[in-house]
Amino acid sequence: MPLELLNISADRLSQLPKEKTVFFFPVSALEDHGPHLPLGLKLFEARKLCELAATRLERELPDWTGVIMPDAPLGVDTVTTATALPVRAHVLRDWLLDCSRGLMRHGFVHFACFSGHLCPRQLTAIEEAGKMLLRGRAWLPSSLSKRAKRARRGHTRATLVSACSALVSAREVRRSPLWADPPEHGGAGDTGIGLYLSPAAVASSFVELSAKQQTGSYWRRGLLRSRRKLGGYWGIPADAEASEGQKHLENKMNDIFPKLRATWEGSNPNHLFRSWYSVIPPNKGFFKIWVLAFVLIAILWIWTFFAIEGLITTV
Repeated sequence: MPLELLNISADRLSQLPKEKTVFFFPVSALEDHGPHLPLGLKLFEARKLCELAATRLERELPDWTGVIMPDAPLGVDTVTTATALPVRAHVLRDWLLDCSRGLMRHGFVHFACFSGHLCPRQLTAIEEAGKMLLRGRAWLPSSLSKRAKRARRGHTRATLVSACSALVSAREVRRSPLWADPPEHGGAGDTGIGLYLSPAAVASSFVELSAKQQTGSYWRRGLLRSRRKLGGYWGIPADAEASEGQKHLENKMNDIFPKLRATWEGSNPNHLFRSWYSVIPPNKGFFKIWVLAFVLIAILWIWTFFAIEGLITTV
C-alpha cells in the first residue's frame, strides 16, 4: 500500500529502497469551478492520480514503493481568473526542486509530479524543474552537466517528470498555445470527477444548473482572463455521473503509467513527458528575464553607438 510522507518517520524513510522508491507530488492551484464545485477540485484530482499511480506501481512492480508527498495548492496558471490563487512559476519550480534535492541527499532518484491543471505555463514550469534537477543548473547544457555525465557512467540518474504532460496532444497545443481553453469547465466532466472523489463537497444543486456555452471567441476569453474577469462554469453539470468521473481518471492513468514505467526502466523522460508548450517562449518561467535582458542590451548598444558617433563628430 502506498505510503504518505507525512505519516512516516525518518527511520522508516531511510529504510526504503533508494532506487526502487518513487515520490509522487500532487499540485494544482485553487480556482472557481462554478457554484457547485470546491475550489480545490483540481488538487483533489492530482492527489487521486498520484494514488492511482502509486497503487499501480506496487501492483506491477511488487518490490517497488510509492510515496505520496503532501498536497501543494501551487499552480502557475488556471482556467478561470476571477477567483483563482495562482503562484509565480519559480514558486512551483522551487518547491519541486528543493523537495527532490532534499530526498536526493538521502539517495532517492525517482520523482513524478501530477497536476490537475493542464495549463501551458503550469506544465512548462514542472518540465523546467525536471530539466533543472537533471542538469543541476538551469542554464547548463545537459551535455556538460555533472549529473548527466554520472548517469552516462552507469549511475542511476535522478528524474522528475511532469506526468500529466503526456496527456496533452499537439492539436491542443496548436488550438490554445498560451493559456488553457478547455471546451468545458465545471461541466459534466469536472462535476463527475467531484462526485467520484468528494461527493460531500459537491452541492446537490448541480442537477438544477442550466447548460452554459463558453463566453465569446477565443480572443475575447483571453481578454477576460487578462482582466481577471473570467469565472464560473461552462458545460452541462446536470449530466454528471460519478462513474464517468472514475472512468475518466482511470483512462488518464492508462495513458500515463506505461510511460512512467519506461522512464524508471531507463528511457529518456524528455522524450516521453514533453507537452510542447515548453517550446513557446512566453510560457517559460524565465521569459520576462530574457525580455528584460534583451531590452537592456538594446539600450546599451544604442547608447554606445551614439556615444561613439558623438566622439567621432567631435574629433
